[in-house]
Amino acid sequence: EVILCGGAVNSPQVLQLSGVGPARLLSKFGVPVVVDNPAVGGNLQDHLAVSYYYEATQSTLNNELHAPLKQLLAGVRYILTRSGPLALSVNQFGGFVRARPGGTRPDQQLYFSPVTYGAGDASRKRIQVDAFPGFLLCFQPSRPTSRGRIDIASADYREPPAIAPNYLSTDEDIADVVLGGQLIQRIARTRALRSLIVKPVGPDIGQMDDAAMVADFRERCATVYHPVSTCRMGPDPANAVVDPNLRVHGIERLRVIDASVFPSVTSGNTNAP
Repeated sequence: EVILCGGAVNSPQVLQLSGVGPARLLSKFGVPVVVDNPAVGGNLQDHLAVSYYYEATQSTLNNELHAPLKQLLAGVRYILTRSGPLALSVNQFGGFVRARPGGTRPDQQLYFSPVTYGAGDASRKRIQVDAFPGFLLCFQPSRPTSRGRIDIASADYREPPAIAPNYLSTDEDIADVVLGGQLIQRIARTRALRSLIVKPVGPDIGQMDDAAMVADFRERCATVYHPVSTCRMGPDPANAVVDPNLRVHGIERLRVIDASVFPSVTSGNTNAP
């Protein structure tokens, strides 16, 4: 068999370039249609997150990693002893929590890190650890309902596909952003966190109402690299690309075996499943 494992972006691209996909799209670019399946490239889902930055009253990893000499020493320490700041996870604390009132399962993933880099600058071109001691609070709605598409933009395989994520296109997703922002507000107002905060750096979620939180999220949110479902699994060729055994509907001896086959996005990181 042929096994396709290009990921949620490139697997649908390869299928479409091979004639498996929406017939109208393929014909537009002169690709001979082998199987007309509009689900190829559709149902794109992903997780989005946004971070809020604070100057801290205590030393953080910023103090250990800001200066080039300290970065060099941290690198040498890690090589020799496998210890120090480079031996730590990028996120020191986090978890799955329920922010929706009356909810029965977690709907937000939290990330807290004792480091800031280019705090508040969403347009930064490189990661630069800030000179002041600082930390960040970050939230990610875990169960988005918006769905987008990935489609070829040319018959040339060297051209990247067109990605239309269609983020935040449902009322439910907007509500989850508000709930996540309100949760971060409550956490930042606790006595424990207040004792660590000198001041917010960049957008201050503590001063935002619901509309401002949504606007800020739209402005600064970023993918956490969990795209899935563009070759989704299902028994019906009318709305799925592969069957439960990952065989491409309508094609013999062809399977897709990456996160593009997820029926929908998982509520947490996609690497384990």
